[in-house]
Amino acid sequence: MIKEILLVIVGIGILVGGGIFVKIAFFPVNTLQKEIDIAYNAQNKVLNADNAIYNYEWFKQRFEDIQATKNKLDNVKVQHNDFVVSLPTDKTNWSWEDKGEDNRLRAVEIGIQNQIENLIADYNARTKMATRNIFEDNVLPSYIDALTFIKK
Repeated sequence: MIKEILLVIVGIGILVGGGIFVKIAFFPVNTLQKEIDIAYNAQNKVLNADNAIYNYEWFKQRFEDIQATKNKLDNVKVQHNDFVVSLPTDKTNWSWEDKGEDNRLRAVEIGIQNQIENLIADYNARTKMATRNIFEDNVLPSYIDALTFIKK
């Protein structure tokens, strides 16, 4: 009876030890297989028609959004300039309302500049993402310099 219990315990020990040995022995193969599976799954998610269309359209739309916001900035600059030109050159002669309107137009201008900065930062960040930049074309820029863009 003790012999049989001892044999069962040794058998269980061999099975457990053998299982651990097999796991250790095949760990590099398992790791390699997981890396291959991850790469395969990522490729399937990135390189599909829906993702390609989404990203292509995203770059086109964002570029047009940046252009439209730039046009808004140009309009505000013209409006602000026209307003300042209509006032006396000596700012001490400006009314309280004139000073308020001047500050409001400056604030709008800064707000639109900040909005352009955010749009450009988002665009540039996506161009650096490996899963996104493959959907760009040669028509759109791969990078937009905010300082140059705003001052144009």
